[in-house]
Order: sequence, then C-alpha cells, then structure tokens
Amino acid sequence: MTDRQRQPAFGRFFLMLLVIEAAFIGGIVMIGQFMPQGQAVAIISVTSIVMIVIVGGSAFSMLWNPLLAGFPPVEVPREAERRSFQSFSFGYVNMGFSINAAVDDTYLHIEPILPLRLLGAHSASIPFEAMKPAERGRGVIIAGRTMMGPKWCFENASG
Repeated sequence: MTDRQRQPAFGRFFLMLLVIEAAFIGGIVMIGQFMPQGQAVAIISVTSIVMIVIVGGSAFSMLWNPLLAGFPPVEVPREAERRSFQSFSFGYVNMGFSINAAVDDTYLHIEPILPLRLLGAHSASIPFEAMKPAERGRGVIIAGRTMMGPKWCFENASG
C-alpha cells in the first residue's frame, strides 16, 4: 500500500457524508409528506440504522484505518497492562471511550470495542519507537499526526 493510499480521505469522506445526509433528510421529508404515519415511522427507523452502518463503516475505512495501516496488530503479551473503554483521538478522528488499550515494553496495542470492529474499525500495535512525545500533555506524534490518549499509554514513548 502506498503512502497516498494510506492517507485519510477527509475531504472525500465529508463530501460523501454531505451528499448521503442530504439524500437521507430529503427522503425523510418525502416519506413524511406522502406516506401514512405508521409506515413512515417504520421506514425512517430502519433507514436510520442503515445510515449509521454506512456512515460508521465509511468513517473507519476512509479515516481511522488509513491512519493505522502502517501498524498491524501483534499478539498482546499476558503481562501487558490493559484497560478498557479508553479515549483516543488521532488527527481529526476521535474514538471516545471506545478503545481497549494494552501496553507492553515495545507496543501500545489499541483495539476498538466490538461494535466498532463490526463496522470495520481495525486494531493496531504501535511501537513506542515510532512515537515522539507531543509538546502538549497527553499526546504523541506518530507519522506526523498527533495522537491524544491516556497518559499511562505513552509513558514508554521514545524521544
């Protein structure tokens, strides 16, 4: 995979989001005007769930996964310190209270919670040698992008 293919597609994602949401809202208005209320509620409810899957899956495939493409997951040792439901942000992508994290001597292992993995979010093992402490607080710089997260996750970062 080339560096260009691994770059998050922020512009494409937000343009796609705008088009899909405009079509969704237009559809809601049309359904509300021309269908009986009971049918309209059922169709809008099902369509809303489908929209969550489409938007979430697109966000992970276009934003989150490319950021972590260079850091494939490796097996987490038993002695690694682990905590669930941690918050991380990487660039513009915020994964609040939805990452299971583990730290060993070499890697920060991050794994999205199950519902996000089902939508396509990938796990990663980021070597501490690839991290440079950021100037502000709880963050590190990885491949030119700032990752913010719990302080305990970055204590072994190089630099």
